[in-house]
Amino acid sequence: MTSPAVPPTASVVVLTMDRRQAVETCLAAIVEKTRTPYELLVVDNGSQDGTVGWLEAMDPRGINACAGYRVFPMGDNRGVCARNVALRASAGAYVLQVDDDVVVGPGWDEALLAPMVRDPAVGAVGQQGFWLNWVGLQHPGRTLFLDDRHPEAGDFCDLVMGYCWAWRNDGAAGAPRFLYDERFKPHWHEETDIQLQIKAAGYRIRCGPVVAAHHSMKSWERAHGNDPIVGLQHAVAHERLLLEKWGGRRQDLGLELDRRGLQ
Repeated sequence: MTSPAVPPTASVVVLTMDRRQAVETCLAAIVEKTRTPYELLVVDNGSQDGTVGWLEAMDPRGINACAGYRVFPMGDNRGVCARNVALRASAGAYVLQVDDDVVVGPGWDEALLAPMVRDPAVGAVGQQGFWLNWVGLQHPGRTLFLDDRHPEAGDFCDLVMGYCWAWRNDGAAGAPRFLYDERFKPHWHEETDIQLQIKAAGYRIRCGPVVAAHHSMKSWERAHGNDPIVGLQHAVAHERLLLEKWGGRRQDLGLELDRRGLQ
């Protein structure tokens, strides 16, 4: 399959809250380094540090490939699923999702989009991949649902790290196919679920090269440590929801773990 003569359009979606300095750095890198024609959609989860005013005063349109810019002030913290407001408004053929404390590198957009442009079977691309361990997922509250072996760049996988990744925006004409399931909010397994949605639609997920730096990546233990009671309760409940929603589709999702026969 040859690449199209006109580069694909993309919707770059950034979610932020009370990180004005971080989001300024994040957006500056996106505007400077993105070459694919794109729109920039920023969702603010109720910042109290002046972020919204700064975002509304900024206008990157016309800089490099930025053709559109919108800010979505939520007024309060609605968790990761607040991105849905931008996804519903997105017009790009692809979504490029970036966390507010991420700094993208040169060629980041092309690296994430190229596998999908070349191969219509690829529905999502990201850096650092994982294989699911469904046996481990049956013991909620543990980390055993991710296999301890990681795919290499270029491999197909079950999941990719959610802080900087891309997927096909199949319903870009007003109704995106892939939206966050708000039953998982505020902060557990939203990314896992949306990637399983992509696989359930018949696409594959590919692990790509490292294209961005994430400056506050938390380990599983540190994430729980932020709020060990509430955090653990959410993790257990959401792992059970994952099993309830997807456990019966383990085979037809075409999980790489099953194909490789790993246990």
